[in-house]
Amino acid sequence: KVFGFAALACGFSLSFTSCSNEDNPVSGPTTVTISFEGQALNADGYWCGDETGTKFDNWGADAFACSYTESGATFAANYTPSWGSWSGFAISNRTATSYSAATMIPDQFNNVTGTAKSGNNFCVVYTFGESIDFDSPVTLKGFWYTNNAWTVDAILNGDGMTPGKFEATDWLKCTITGKKADDTTATVDIMLAENGDYVKDWQYADLSSLGKVKSLAFSFDGTKKNDWGLTTPTYICIDDIVIEK
Repeated sequence: KVFGFAALACGFSLSFTSCSNEDNPVSGPTTVTISFEGQALNADGYWCGDETGTKFDNWGADAFACSYTESGATFAANYTPSWGSWSGFAISNRTATSYSAATMIPDQFNNVTGTAKSGNNFCVVYTFGESIDFDSPVTLKGFWYTNNAWTVDAILNGDGMTPGKFEATDWLKCTITGKKADDTTATVDIMLAENGDYVKDWQYADLSSLGKVKSLAFSFDGTKKNDWGLTTPTYICIDDIVIEK
């Protein structure tokens, strides 16, 4: 998405006539849509980091801190190639909609619709402390979201750690937390499954109540838990984040 600033200049005439505010209107906020189309993907149609990032030690394994940046927003991805693992924000253009444990890679990069909301690419969110960071605070309008294929497989067939599929009393939600310039926070809850049903298409999340934020974090809660916490795969797929700068 390309946007620009119109530069207005007042010059002096021979009579030194000044420019008024009416002569030189100040432009208003610019609306930008982040659509994830700028990241190159591998042969299987996804990116979850690569070995060109900053190397760090992850419990004795080489890991790489990477990021995708678009329109002043940075999406971190921490990638450990020897384990085949990652966390943060991946980007995918995969059209498959199913998940199998035998093909976890690349099935974890599938969403249930088989498409992006627009264009080709969408973002797969699977965070352990990573956030979307803006280079300056922005007014967040909202984004589109849908379920990840692995999450839906657990909803329909069970997750292998807690008994059975989702029943009508089970639920899963994603909480979006916006952090403001003064480090105060506001939240919005997105329901991914409830009342015996789950999100099957792209739906819009209105995040305008978060106000002006410098970062966005994602967390999950639900009814399927064991002694160590939530057992449902904690993924959400998002696309077309609309911000006002």
